[in-house]
Amino acid sequence: MEVPLARLTKPLTDTEIKAAKPQDADYPRHDGDDLQLLIKSSGRKVWQMRYYWPLTKKRVKLPYRPMLR
Repeated sequence: MEVPLARLTKPLTDTEIKAAKPQDADYPRHDGDDLQLLIKSSGRKVWQMRYYWPLTKKRVKLPYRPMLR
């Protein structure tokens, strides 16, 4: 019996980050390793790191800085 492998997420490139445009609702772009870029409807971009504490699922917001890439 084969076990399905987890899908790998490619890191976002600078071009993909700059090309991400706001939509009617906020949406995430996943960067892998529980890091995601949240594109807000206002056009603002916020990095979030997802982490899991027992029985909870939380996110930490990080300031958007192009130098983090």
